[in-house]
Amino acid sequence: MVSVRPFRAPAFAVLTFVLASPPLLAQGGPPLITDDPDTPGPRHWEINLSFFRERTRGHRLSERPRIDLNYGVGRRIQLKLEGPWLVQSAEGMEPMSGLGNAVAGVKWRFLGEEGRRISWSAYPQYEFNMDHASVSKGLVEDGHALFLPTEVTLDIDPIELSVEIGRNLVSNGADTWIYGLAFEASVGRLDLVAEVHGENAAGLATELIVNGGARGRITRQVALMMALGRAVHGRPEDKPSLLVYAGVQLTLPDAFDFAAPPAPRRYRRPAPVMARRN
Repeated sequence: MVSVRPFRAPAFAVLTFVLASPPLLAQGGPPLITDDPDTPGPRHWEINLSFFRERTRGHRLSERPRIDLNYGVGRRIQLKLEGPWLVQSAEGMEPMSGLGNAVAGVKWRFLGEEGRRISWSAYPQYEFNMDHASVSKGLVEDGHALFLPTEVTLDIDPIELSVEIGRNLVSNGADTWIYGLAFEASVGRLDLVAEVHGENAAGLATELIVNGGARGRITRQVALMMALGRAVHGRPEDKPSLLVYAGVQLTLPDAFDFAAPPAPRRYRRPAPVMARRN
């Protein structure tokens, strides 16, 4: 992350473009940590390309970038694969870089969908090392983890309230409870988002993070995202004093419209036997 201060003229131009763009369709997850039950839609992609910066006491950790690939299988299933390139620096030490852990997951929204009053999903995710060199450098912890969360969204237009809670089972460390409460409100063509996100391991102080940001869709294929946050509770040596997120979201071939009725299936008459032989 080079700078978190936007230049005034470009920022005004982008904001004007966003406010004049087509209406937003709700999106889950980025730029927040807390996720929700939304999925990309059948045969649709949601690709998040982001840059992230975390500052703790004496340490700086950056993701340059994180690539997050999501694919919709039907209206209720989402397949996920993501991973970052990490850069870490500390006082008095040379910066180190390498591949971060990958995360693979499957989201199943078994109740409701986008635009409905209540939606509910389960989203198991498996995290694993991609490069042992990153473990040796101390960029990531050795081992793997299985995160088992559930997400619920209450949609009262123009506000969405999402809750996520789950258990993170870690192979070489303490298991943790992870939870979040996220808000989303539409202001014109812009979505304003905020969250309180916590992580608690037995015997350790709970890390509590407050985040706020915005998401604006430029076209039906492209959205810009940003967020700023910090930890308000946790161990002084570990809690982040600053979190900065900036990214772009691509929805391909476009943003799926869950309000539209499903397209009827077309019956294809089988070809005559002679034609198939030819």
